[in-house]
Amino acid sequence: MNEPKQLPKRYIRPVVVAGATGSQGGAVAHRLLERGHSVRALTRNPDKPAAQVLKQAGADVVQTDLMNRKSLEAALVGAEALFSVQDFLEAGVAAELEMGMNLTEAAASSNIQHLVYSGASTIDRHTGVPHLDSKWQIEQRVRLLDIPFTILRPAAFMDNWEWEREQIERDGSLRLPLRPDSLYRQVAVADIAAMAVTALEQPDMWQGQIVPLAGDVATPLTIAKTFSDVMGNPIHYEQISWEKCLQEQGEELTAMYKYFDTYGMDGEPQLLKRWHPEMHTLEHYLQAHHWDKASAVS
Repeated sequence: MNEPKQLPKRYIRPVVVAGATGSQGGAVAHRLLERGHSVRALTRNPDKPAAQVLKQAGADVVQTDLMNRKSLEAALVGAEALFSVQDFLEAGVAAELEMGMNLTEAAASSNIQHLVYSGASTIDRHTGVPHLDSKWQIEQRVRLLDIPFTILRPAAFMDNWEWEREQIERDGSLRLPLRPDSLYRQVAVADIAAMAVTALEQPDMWQGQIVPLAGDVATPLTIAKTFSDVMGNPIHYEQISWEKCLQEQGEELTAMYKYFDTYGMDGEPQLLKRWHPEMHTLEHYLQAHHWDKASAVS
């Protein structure tokens, strides 16, 4: 990729951010606001605390229904760019696909000048994992639009460890179904947001680009050691059975882990660091989120 000198584009007309009260959308919306851009934040519930925080920060918070294409078309009127992301964990795979397609079709009939879509690692491999294949369908439609686009394909979120924090601190164990020597790629949500905003601010450089994102690559054994080093207590890796994973996390996530364990994931940290030098390794993420203040049972 060429690296021409270019001043960051400043959006006076709004950048529409889907899922603005969620993890990725919220991070993108806040980063855009911090950098002086106009933001139109889409949410089903403008009364949510996260929506109110965005409003106080200067965003135009707009109530929309991603299942209703007409409401999305209205939300895009007068906008200059769009960040699109959907979450299957909240709505289910079928609804995620419908919402993603609705938003993409609304973008097709709008006057926006740049669309950044955030999918997931490996989605172009025909994985057989429903939520990865549904994101691939959305990405394919995005790539057919007569609109400049950028595709982000993030690896597993470092932020998801927060869901396991109580268990890790209590038991001193990190539990996954992956082989101890399997390579697991991760990225911080803040770094996904940084790359999304970079693409929006440098549209000539990033249009048409498809970008796998990973800030850390390590085996589960190495990941457990990183937790140990940061927390100051021994954290051991426990490889749970696929049956246990199915019982605890359900079919969808079990299928995802099986695919990653067998075929691996995409993304190399050195590529992310080239464009975003402040990216988080797992160690940096844990320190920034105060895991060093945690305690664990030895």
